[in-house]
Amino acid sequence: MTNDLLDRKLERAFAHLDADRSGVIDAHDIIALGSRLLSALAEPATSPKATLVMGGLADFWQDLFTELDMDRDGKVTPEEYKAGMTRLYAQGGSEAETEKARQAYDRSFRPLVRAILTIVDTDGDGVISPEEFHKAQEAFDTGLTTADTEALFRRIDADGDGTLTVDELLDAVREYYTGTDEDAPGNLLFGEL
Repeated sequence: MTNDLLDRKLERAFAHLDADRSGVIDAHDIIALGSRLLSALAEPATSPKATLVMGGLADFWQDLFTELDMDRDGKVTPEEYKAGMTRLYAQGGSEAETEKARQAYDRSFRPLVRAILTIVDTDGDGVISPEEFHKAQEAFDTGLTTADTEALFRRIDADGDGTLTVDELLDAVREYYTGTDEDAPGNLLFGEL
């Protein structure tokens, strides 16, 4: 199942992953994403957290690449990305299809997002502050202003306590990559569409 909203979100996600702007995603782009994250969040490349993130990105890419690179040329095109992500993760259709998409997400995305969030939580307090959220947005090259990220932060902060838990961010990421609900806060993960 696909719709215009999901298509737009996937196009934006593809652009974030295509670090060298070559029009395809390959292993070099994933390494560049990890490097941008580490740099933006001032995490030393040799730290245990950095090793966890880079390993998580490599594992994620390998799993995803196997599913998305349909012509086996070592690159994922925008068309392969959109078709594969929709096939693997989009919610909708029957209850069994939705459950299968949730399981696929949990298997591949959850470990990666959890690893990334360990470095986004720069002070190690177990939650993400507005400042930490803004730094992560910069790492993903969203082009959002501080005011924009503060507004997004408030929308994603489900309990309104001024911090984001790992679960709140995981829910937002799930909504972004899988959901077709126009009003879901996760749609705003990388800014207004």
